Amino acid sequence: MTTLDLLGYGGFIFLTICWIPQTIDTIRHGKVAMERSFLLLYAAGTTLLMLQAIGLDNLPLILLNSYTTLASLINLYYGVFPRKTA
Repeated sequence: MTTLDLLGYGGFIFLTICWIPQTIDTIRHGKVAMERSFLLLYAAGTTLLMLQAIGLDNLPLILLNSYTTLASLINLYYGVFPRKTA
């Protein structure tokens, strides 16, 4: 494992820590307070970056971009289909 790999894993950990509360909040409330156009662009961007990371065979980037793609798709889902509140 190289120093660059360690930097990548460190970045993955920090960004994951940042996104977890937002994703949990979105799931709890069943809605997201972001514009749909932003959510769509973000989901597309993270998906493309994940595909690039897979092509580069770079595990820290694969993990990071897989997680951010999942989180952005969750946010996109609740942005398009917000949960109805009673």
